[in-house]
Amino acid sequence: MAGTTTTPGAGRTPRKGESERKGKSPEPQHPRLEERTREELYELAGELGIAGRADLSKSELIEAIRRR
Repeated sequence: MAGTTTTPGAGRTPRKGESERKGKSPEPQHPRLEERTREELYELAGELGIAGRADLSKSELIEAIRRR
């Protein structure tokens, strides 16, 4: 038909791992807290406003972040 455009894949079932909604990006992959370095945890604690984070060990940072 003249003037009719079709979108490739329109009406098909999304493949495994594909989002049904166009433009929707997959959820970001965040490593488990235990898999992060102390420096990464320190930065995250700062973003969360955790006071006294400079004196906390890695395990203490994880506990403080989980309490938030």
